[in-house]
Amino acid sequence: MVSTGMRRYRVRTTTQASLVGDLGKTVLDPLALFGRTAPLRLEIGFGHGEFISQMAAAHPDEDFIGVEYDRLRVTKTAHKCNLVGVNNVRLYSGEAHTFVRDRLPSAAFQRAYVLFPDPWPKPSHRRRRLMNRAFLLDLSHAIAPKGRLIIASDTHNYAFQALSNLTTLTGLWRNCYPNGYRFEIPTRFPTVFERHKKSEGCTICYLMMERTDVPAPARAPWPIVANLGDSTVGQI
Repeated sequence: MVSTGMRRYRVRTTTQASLVGDLGKTVLDPLALFGRTAPLRLEIGFGHGEFISQMAAAHPDEDFIGVEYDRLRVTKTAHKCNLVGVNNVRLYSGEAHTFVRDRLPSAAFQRAYVLFPDPWPKPSHRRRRLMNRAFLLDLSHAIAPKGRLIIASDTHNYAFQALSNLTTLTGLWRNCYPNGYRFEIPTRFPTVFERHKKSEGCTICYLMMERTDVPAPARAPWPIVANLGDSTVGQI
């Protein structure tokens, strides 16, 4: 069911469509997308677009790529980018793991954000969580050496599960926090979800990992990776 407020995003304007990428399966070429070579940032699951639109406005010398499953949210985020006058953003609609695996160039991103992914809190649903070992391995291919991965979640066991999965990717990631994670870090551009959860009194768990210069191992064929993700998530 589409809410009344979201119905206006069923049809994209020309300026909104100029920021929305194609639905193909070819690897993205940042130079062709933006017409320049600049540092790249990635947001996976950008929701209603508060973070990526404001970050793009704050860093006009960098380029931003985002992926979100909900097509209407993609259009809404393009609208927000238009409002703040940024053109250094390209937005894609699609399933996050498939997008990361098939479309991201290798060692291209200096920052990647996974902010408040769906926690699938019921134990029987946890196999659906995005940040399983297979996904994080594929993401490791896209992050440049010394690039950073920032994760935030109000579901602490999910954050700890992601941290555990990252540590199994031996040598690929270095933890930036001495204790492994932090709580309640002030954020410059909080998302709607973050503000909502904090207003409810929830504490937010943050991870920050830095990519080493160790090459990521070869990817397994996609069906094997998919099965690996389903069978190991919630167990590692």
